[in-house]
Amino acid sequence: MDALIGSRPPPESGDGVPTFDVARIQPTGEAVVAGRAAPGATVELLRDGEVHDRAVADKSGQFVMVPPKLPPGTYDLTLRSKQADGKQATSRQRVTAALEPRSTDQPIVALITPDKPTVVLSQPAAPKPAAGAVVVETVEIEPGGKFHVSGQARAGAALRLYLNDSFVTSVTADTDGRFAVTINEGVAPGNYRVRLDEASSSGSVRARAEVPFNAPHTTASVPPQATAPKRPESTATQQPQLAAAGATVVPDKGAPPSTVVVPKITTTTVSRGDSLWRLSQLTYGAGTRYAVIYKANRAQIRNPNLIYPGQVFVLPAQ
Repeated sequence: MDALIGSRPPPESGDGVPTFDVARIQPTGEAVVAGRAAPGATVELLRDGEVHDRAVADKSGQFVMVPPKLPPGTYDLTLRSKQADGKQATSRQRVTAALEPRSTDQPIVALITPDKPTVVLSQPAAPKPAAGAVVVETVEIEPGGKFHVSGQARAGAALRLYLNDSFVTSVTADTDGRFAVTINEGVAPGNYRVRLDEASSSGSVRARAEVPFNAPHTTASVPPQATAPKRPESTATQQPQLAAAGATVVPDKGAPPSTVVVPKITTTTVSRGDSLWRLSQLTYGAGTRYAVIYKANRAQIRNPNLIYPGQVFVLPAQ
C-alpha cells in the first residue's frame, strides 16, 4: 500500500528532530522511507548506526528516500539530520526490521517511540481474524511499571480492558479499528492476564481477546486472538514479535478516543502472612471490603481464605 505524505504538517515541536512518516520494506529489501525534519536539512538514514542513505528535506520539511536494498537480517533504522548551520539531531524514534533470506513474506517492521506503544507497520501475512474479532497485538512494560497494550477490533467498537479480571478502563477503536491503552504507573512485577471485551448494548460479550503477560519483561508480544473466550498461549521475548498487519503510515499524535492514558493503577504481590482481610485493611482502611479484592481477582482465588505468596492482585480503586 502506497502512503500519502504530502498532506502531513511540519514537525510540531519545531526542534528539527527528524521523524518517520513512512517505512515501507519489501521482502526483497527494497524500501521507501519518508518523514519530516528541519527545512533544508540533510537527513541520513542509519542502519545500526551506519549511514545507509541520505536525502535533503524540502522547504516544508518533508523528505523521501528510496535507499539501496536492505540485506537479510535484523536491524534498527534511525534518522540523523544536519542543518546548514551545523546543528545535528537524531530521531527519538527507531524502526526495527527483520528480513528473512529468500523469503517472499512481508518482513516484520515496527516503529518504536519512547513512552508510546509500539506501532506495527508491516509483518508476514497471517490469516485475518474473523469479522468483528478483538485482537491484542502487543503488550509492553517499561521500568517503573508503565504499561502499554495495543491491537485492533471492529471500527468504532467500545472495548473494556481488564487485568486479572479487574476492570481498568474503556477505549474505543478508531475508524481503522486500531486502539491503544497506556497505564503510566502501578503495574508491579508478576503474572497477569490481559483481557479486552467488546460488549453489546445488552451487556453481553460479543468479542473477547485474552493473553497472559509477565512483568517486568521489556517487551512481550502475542499472536492475534479471536473472539472466543478460550485463553491463548503466548511467549515473552526481548524483541517484539509483532503479530497483526498495520498501516505503513505512522498515526498522528493524540487520536482519542482510540488512545487512552490511565495515570495509575494499584497492584500488589502477596507476601507470606497476607490475607484478603489484611490487604483490604491496608488498601481501603477496612478489612470488611475484602470481597472487592476477591471479586476482582477471583480467577486466581479458589478459596477466599487461601491466597499464596507471589500471586499478583489488581486492587480496584475505591
